[in-house]
Amino acid sequence: AALAGKTKEAMNLLQEAVCKEGFWYSYESLMEDEDLEELRKDPAFERIANICRQRQEEAQSAAEPVLAADDLQPGMPVLLALHGALRNITLTVPYWQAAKEKGYCLACLQSDEQQFSNAYSWDDEQQAALHLAGSWKTLQEHGARLETSILAGFDSGARAALYAVLSGAVTPKGLILVAPWLPELEEWSEEFSALKEKGVRVYICCGDADEDCFESSEQLFELLDEEGVEVDFKLCPDLDHDYPENFDQLLGEAIDFVAGE
Repeated sequence: AALAGKTKEAMNLLQEAVCKEGFWYSYESLMEDEDLEELRKDPAFERIANICRQRQEEAQSAAEPVLAADDLQPGMPVLLALHGALRNITLTVPYWQAAKEKGYCLACLQSDEQQFSNAYSWDDEQQAALHLAGSWKTLQEHGARLETSILAGFDSGARAALYAVLSGAVTPKGLILVAPWLPELEEWSEEFSALKEKGVRVYICCGDADEDCFESSEQLFELLDEEGVEVDFKLCPDLDHDYPENFDQLLGEAIDFVAGE
């Protein structure tokens, strides 16, 4: 609405979201987003932005990582999935349900890096690795069979999962990386030999229309293959930055691959 010149409508929408519905948005985003430049000329915008800043500070001070595991039985392997940027457990769990059909307990970890109302990211990979290590230990204490368990993620969640394994925080049987966001790929490539040494198998899935992640996904596959890592790459034609429509089927294939079946 703001870009279309409908500034009054845009302000009404923003006021409804923040003042009526109780949502909040990153103060930095509100003040720096070029799309909102015209709205910042309205004195009411600054008041709304300050409300968001206060809510943001309160939310971030209280935020903690959240681990959810669905019906974990002693001796079961786990598929632990990480959400993508600006997502959460609720939005993520439905995509990974097919793991249950393969005999895995489905678990999901939600970051403590809150960016918007109920929207979380994995910007700090070192902090994410610590949280993953703690969650891995918790799952083990509840009877999970970690030597055959899988770590998975979408977007920045895939990046956090890969880093956690490279750093030695966790050692799963395999990694399933969907549209992985990998800005530090070349920097991390020196550590890829550790995946072969640990016997970690990697399945990569990405669309060729994903402008942010396709090239790095392809490069990751090539680098891992050169290192002798057991790796597979599923190319999804015409898919943008999203899960493929047949992800249930692909997830089954991915699990079989990383499990060595």
